[in-house]
Amino acid sequence: MKLLSKESFIFYSILGAFAGFVVAPFIRSLLDLSFALEIVITSAIILPMYYFAKKFFVKLKTKYFS
Repeated sequence: MKLLSKESFIFYSILGAFAGFVVAPFIRSLLDLSFALEIVITSAIILPMYYFAKKFFVKLKTKYFS
């Protein structure tokens, strides 16, 4: 998947909205720490999520849509 392709923009937009409006608030609601530490922990969870979601999407695309 090319970084500046139409599929890439759609994929990362949907994933970003999901991460920003669902995952991040949920993680931060579980933590009662300083703001900076919450951001670091949340980022440590969301960034690998992007990696694995892209890996899954590429595998799914090559298996069913090519």
